[in-house]
Amino acid sequence: QIALRDLARDFFEKEVRPVMAEIDGRTNPKDCYPAELVRKASEIGLRTLVLPEEYGGVGADVATKALLLTTMCEVEAGTAKVISQCWKVSQVVVEAGTEFQKKKFLTEFAEDHDYTCSILMTEPNAGSDNILPYNAPGAGVALTAVRDGNSYILNGTKTLCSLAGFSKLLLVYARTDRSQPVRQGTSTFLVPHDLPGISYGQVHNKMGFRLYPNGETFFDNVRVPKEYMLGEENAGFATFSQIFRGSLEIPAMYLGICRAIYRIVVEHARQRVQGGRPIIEHQAIGMMLAEIAMMIDTLEGYLWDTAYHIQNDTEYDVKKTRFGKIFSCDCVVKVILLGLDILGGSGIMRDHPMEKLVRDGLTFLHGDSTNSINKLRVVPLLK
Repeated sequence: QIALRDLARDFFEKEVRPVMAEIDGRTNPKDCYPAELVRKASEIGLRTLVLPEEYGGVGADVATKALLLTTMCEVEAGTAKVISQCWKVSQVVVEAGTEFQKKKFLTEFAEDHDYTCSILMTEPNAGSDNILPYNAPGAGVALTAVRDGNSYILNGTKTLCSLAGFSKLLLVYARTDRSQPVRQGTSTFLVPHDLPGISYGQVHNKMGFRLYPNGETFFDNVRVPKEYMLGEENAGFATFSQIFRGSLEIPAMYLGICRAIYRIVVEHARQRVQGGRPIIEHQAIGMMLAEIAMMIDTLEGYLWDTAYHIQNDTEYDVKKTRFGKIFSCDCVVKVILLGLDILGGSGIMRDHPMEKLVRDGLTFLHGDSTNSINKLRVVPLLK
């Protein structure tokens, strides 16, 4: 784990840090995808980390992924998220895929350094309706998959989806039974990005995580072989649960961003002199730094405790996943506000490293649903 962490840290410091501000600052969001960085990361094994050894990976476990993701996000969260997205999709293929699917898709993934993955769930009128305990017929996923012989025909639109237009494998959630609630009528498909009938719309102009683009995907009578269905028909949310049941992605990302902010503000407090001494020696500044350090330490402890339970507890309590997401989002917002207070006027300058961290920190607060939605998801588990 330490060797892999150091590999990731060295790569991000030497290859990503020198170019990340320029890529992030490009006007057109289509130009922000870090294709060359992803390719280089793949060449040293980061993209394929979770694959079994027979496919060229190391079968990285939950703790290893969290460690590397935190380390990478201390430098640049967008590029790190591209790599993490590959981990998530390839992991679910490893765990839920048929032998045919593993041989086809994992082999293609392993052999192509430019091969990344998307998860297509969100639609223009189906966001939180897919996630909340709101399971009414007709609500949620509307993109349809209709059986036609040995294939399914997909029609509909996905939006705000990861790496749309850049990835080569789409994990698509489609409605196979509109008469049933979304969790009983949705199926999952592994869809090559270039099947006839697939087209791509806008790349969303996000304020942060610009190196991790999101966009629109349109399906117009896309014929997908039935062998590409992942899991059973109408059991698509089983794969969704596999992806997110023990996900530490957002806590790990935000731990890395919080650490990056802390390093910046501590160094500023040591160098900035007011009142005849470095401001770190003023009690007000010291208390704010102590609070940031406390939140980072607490978030990290929760992260490793959750990783242990995911890996070792057969009756893992999924509330821990929700709590980790909620707490990490609360932490990053508080750390941003305290950090800006310490930095004063310098912290709001466009050319200050804090500026990108603020944008990145705020952009993913809704990832895996907002905190409000996640609290509502916890409520049924308390009864």
